[in-house]
Amino acid sequence: MAKSKVSAKPRAGFKREAPEDRRRQLAEAALRCIVRHGNAGVSARQIAMEAGVTQGLITHHFGEINELVAHAFDLMSDGLLAGVMTAVDSAPPDPRSRLAAFIENSFSTALFDRDVLGVWVVFWGLILHSPRMSTSQKNEYTSYVVTVEKLIMDYAQAEGFPVANPRLAAIAFTALMDGLWLAWCLNPQAFQPSEGIQICNNWVEGLRLGAFA
Repeated sequence: MAKSKVSAKPRAGFKREAPEDRRRQLAEAALRCIVRHGNAGVSARQIAMEAGVTQGLITHHFGEINELVAHAFDLMSDGLLAGVMTAVDSAPPDPRSRLAAFIENSFSTALFDRDVLGVWVVFWGLILHSPRMSTSQKNEYTSYVVTVEKLIMDYAQAEGFPVANPRLAAIAFTALMDGLWLAWCLNPQAFQPSEGIQICNNWVEGLRLGAFA
């Protein structure tokens, strides 16, 4: 699910920083390069220039370019889920409100941005050839499905309706949201994000009425 907005930041001048701060700086530079140049942005030379550092610093912190790109993927996907869950934790504490907040914030302008699709297209292409990228994608997907599964089960227990296989229900819900996101990114005129929220809430109502009983 990977799909949070990538902000454009000015190039940073060289200075000594903690290793994790430097790794984050390089990952953010990689994301900006991919937004602007697509696959051509997966270049140690371009990323180093964007970050205002030498290529040797990339080698020092990551060893190879695929490791840096995978770290950028982790940074982006972790940031997406953390942002949505911050909104969920700020919602009223009842399970239905938390699930509604999860849905609503998954259709925010930070996620529904066509630049984000370009970044994910590059990541998807690398998954097929990079074991490190494949591992990152599996971890991201698992974390997302587990989060959705807990939200669904909390709601089911609070309302007293059965869900025979919570994992499959979470996978189905994740696929629905991913499909809507991709459809909108490819054609923003297809539907409004508010309609996507309505579709997902209708799915939740079907869940409550026994669709996965």
